[in-house]
Amino acid sequence: QDRKTNDYDLAELLARNEGYGSTISAMIANQPDRGQLWAALCLRVATTGWTPALRNDYFRWFETARTWSGGASFQNFLKHIEQEAWENTPADDRLLVEAAGARTPYKAPELPQPEGPGQAWTLDAVRTLAASGLDDRDFEKGKRAFAATRCVVCHRFAGDGGATGPDLTQLAGRFNVNALTEAILEPSKVISDQYLAHTIQTDSGQTVTGRIVSETDDTISVLIDPEDSTKVVDIRKAEIEQSLPSKVSIMPADLLNSLNQEEVLDLLAYLLSRGDASDAMFKP
Repeated sequence: QDRKTNDYDLAELLARNEGYGSTISAMIANQPDRGQLWAALCLRVATTGWTPALRNDYFRWFETARTWSGGASFQNFLKHIEQEAWENTPADDRLLVEAAGARTPYKAPELPQPEGPGQAWTLDAVRTLAASGLDDRDFEKGKRAFAATRCVVCHRFAGDGGATGPDLTQLAGRFNVNALTEAILEPSKVISDQYLAHTIQTDSGQTVTGRIVSETDDTISVLIDPEDSTKVVDIRKAEIEQSLPSKVSIMPADLLNSLNQEEVLDLLAYLLSRGDASDAMFKP
């Protein structure tokens, strides 16, 4: 009897103000599952025990959770859990999640056009330019050049961008200007094993070229389009006749050729800044 009385009192109280009461009523009628929320919160930082299927199930869960009513802050709460979980997910595992449709892949907004005019930039020319030109740069124009050269499609930087290439936010901790310019203008000189492409021929005559992003005892998964994380092909190992590593990087060598001198310098400063607009390289 007391429970019924309390429920009636609550309903009467909520009915007094529709503006506040309707939100709480909706939350009561469609409450979040607290156990599942707690599990999702804990799993966001888990680094071991994952399989592709478990990753997919985890990120698909957020679609269900978004249908629950949980108050004004609930959707942002879910967003933060998912984002932290995504940031803790290894890069190649992210590709498999997106390829499986378990999470909406990154889609770049309409990309700006370079200001230009460009030129056929050489490594020596860019290094000479950078030697005395990385002062009083423009952070926003560097960010714009990062998009105009399509770098943002494949690479995350300061929380934005695709996942098919390495995250470049902490690049400055590993690369100085010489190493950075070489990586951009001569990408095939040193290719990381993690981003090495292969040309694979099967016994049915099929040829697949791309980066191997996952491997099990029976199957390999190959990313065939570096600008589209959903383009992943699974190939049974028993069907592979030959697999040859490529000597050419999947990253184009002419990325800077559409940029003018100022754009090149702004882009280099942007990449070396770790996303910090207050870095000393930029105009105050």
